[in-house]
Amino acid sequence: MPGTASSGGRNRKTRDELQLAGTLRTDRHGSEELTPDPPAGRPTQPDGLGRHALREWTRMVERLEASRTLSIVDDAALYQYCSLYGETEDVQDARLANAAHIETLEATIGHDGGENEQQTARRVLALKLRQLDMKYTTQLRQGRMALRAYLVEFGMTPSARARVKVSAPPAATDPMAEFDEPKA
Repeated sequence: MPGTASSGGRNRKTRDELQLAGTLRTDRHGSEELTPDPPAGRPTQPDGLGRHALREWTRMVERLEASRTLSIVDDAALYQYCSLYGETEDVQDARLANAAHIETLEATIGHDGGENEQQTARRVLALKLRQLDMKYTTQLRQGRMALRAYLVEFGMTPSARARVKVSAPPAATDPMAEFDEPKA
């Protein structure tokens, strides 16, 4: 059953993992394609990413490469994550601008007890801007929860890192090693 050990299921092992553990059985695993190893490499950066999304693409690619979990086939998920990140940051920018408008507007409302049409209009506008602020808050919370789901998929949270299996880095080969060995 697919899943994680804590969810009641097990992640399938690759053929190499089964061979290393000594549990590869040809009658069970012989003709079956086990968990394939995705092709290593850096996915091509897509066109049309906004400034926040583009910055996040660069940052995430560097982090995933450093953790040796990046693959060429990660492009679609990475694109969706970065697009969502950009949208969430745009909502945050709009929320900050809205907060500045509310502050400016409330500073112009008189507090002397007298109420005229202009002050009433400003109070109504301030109320509508506060309602918009609540909408932005909800959008940010939902966007951040969705971002967290992507981060878990990429193994970029503390609990997700424990479940990520990374192959060993390629062994460094010394091109001069063959000359160092004594010949018989």
